[in-house]
Amino acid sequence: MLPPRSLEIPSTATTKLKVPGLGVISGLSYNDGECIQYLGIPYARIPGRFRRSVPSKKPWPSNAWDGTKLGPYCPQPPRDFYPVPDPPERTWLNTPQFGELDCLNLNISVPRHDTSKGPLPVMVFFHGGAFTYSTGASPIYDGRLMATSSALDNDIPTIIITLNYRIGVYGFLGGTDLQKYAAAQSDSGCGNYGLWDQVIALRWVQEHIRAFGGDPGRVCIFGQSAGALSVACHLARGEPLFESASIMSGRLGLCGVLTPEEYQIVFEKMLVECGVSLDKDPIERVEALAAVPEAQLTKAMVPVFGIPVITMALCDDGVLLPSEFLRANYKSFHVPKFVKRVMIGDAVNECIIWNKSWNHLSASQVLASMEAIMGDGAKVVAEMYGIKKDAPHEALFSNMERMTTDGLYRISNYFTELAIKDCYAYHFNVPSPYDNAWKGLAHHSFDNVLIFEVLEHTLPDEQQEISKQMRSAWIKFANGIDPWERFDAQGRMCVFGPQNVRMQSKEEYDAKAYGNWERLDREGLIMPLTELSDELCLQRRALLATKS
Repeated sequence: MLPPRSLEIPSTATTKLKVPGLGVISGLSYNDGECIQYLGIPYARIPGRFRRSVPSKKPWPSNAWDGTKLGPYCPQPPRDFYPVPDPPERTWLNTPQFGELDCLNLNISVPRHDTSKGPLPVMVFFHGGAFTYSTGASPIYDGRLMATSSALDNDIPTIIITLNYRIGVYGFLGGTDLQKYAAAQSDSGCGNYGLWDQVIALRWVQEHIRAFGGDPGRVCIFGQSAGALSVACHLARGEPLFESASIMSGRLGLCGVLTPEEYQIVFEKMLVECGVSLDKDPIERVEALAAVPEAQLTKAMVPVFGIPVITMALCDDGVLLPSEFLRANYKSFHVPKFVKRVMIGDAVNECIIWNKSWNHLSASQVLASMEAIMGDGAKVVAEMYGIKKDAPHEALFSNMERMTTDGLYRISNYFTELAIKDCYAYHFNVPSPYDNAWKGLAHHSFDNVLIFEVLEHTLPDEQQEISKQMRSAWIKFANGIDPWERFDAQGRMCVFGPQNVRMQSKEEYDAKAYGNWERLDREGLIMPLTELSDELCLQRRALLATKS
């Protein structure tokens, strides 16, 4: 039996490709052309901090680009815990650095293929990280093995693209001052810069992917967590830059939605934390914050947001999306006509990601929050999820995680699956094998490990098999092949794990949970539960509190 590809140290050579309108790019050819990567390709440039990005200049400087090196990524605060081990070191690659104004770049992995059979489907991945953390250049998202698997294991070669976009305050800080600043710069809206970066990246793919062997008419976008929220935004925007979409552990509004007036409170807290006087006019305040050194601005996010996993909200600026889309009822979600297929799924333990926001609360405190937000409905929800005053802490923790996971992920996914056609639904129930605090949980982000293959050697044999089936399903989906039975056929979803992969109805999977969700819907308690879950995890009331 051959060792997993994830342990292999590939041979590398340099190759070159001519890209019309841009120049000649160098790339890395692995194992005599088994896969070729073109790295760090600039797709947009940033005129300045808190500005919408614009397409990169053409052609490349000197009509050439060194695509053998990973590009810079957006500055971000440190994260105190990550639940999976580091993949093997990629000794043949550089270690990318922070770069606020030159972080908009993408990586293209092209598997060996028969060019006579026409251009290849393309999968574009948006990484997660609460719109605050991570990078498309992270080893965990390296597209090389997934691209290789598409050709060698599935015989349907597929191009994989990962990219960097702006995150944190660099990518999402909004406010009324920033609205005025944008108008003065002949821009529009405020915040959401990271989403606009992604739009330009998708336009770049449409314009240039043919040169790399890709088909601009067969682009699948997929993303996990904040990346899934990104996918939902692009679906709601309705610009025909892709034909299929996979929403992995996310939904529209997952990370919260703030008005410019609400974001102004956060903006002013950033000013104070960075030592910028409030006694300036709006344009001067923005210019002063734009001049704060990168390291200082990044550090200031920690005390301002005040939660262990800093989470940036979308800004309801009326430009990215109309308010009715951002705050739409889960039942009214729809997809544009040009989108042929949608995949939606979630993990069993999603809200473990924000556990440090609520794991210190007593049962009495939780119940008080429930009553304040849900009124009389709090009794129904408390009984449904076993939130009791005398509950031992371990039971309270488990029940709160289940309640918030339902409130922010699983319930909205279910009703969205009912609302749209051509939907493929799934649940991820593979327990983490890693020896840390989340061991044994099918936790948020663990699905990335199985899809991208880079940690295949760390998985037990049965999980390696599930990994192969998941990866194959995602690749088939991007190629227009049914990965499994459509949800609207018989109301069944694909369940990955714990030990195998199978199709199940809602009654077979978890009749009690689905029954509870339908009761919450009948009693008008889903949106209040979502609001409660959002507050417990993201603590927006504290963030938006002002001094009296």
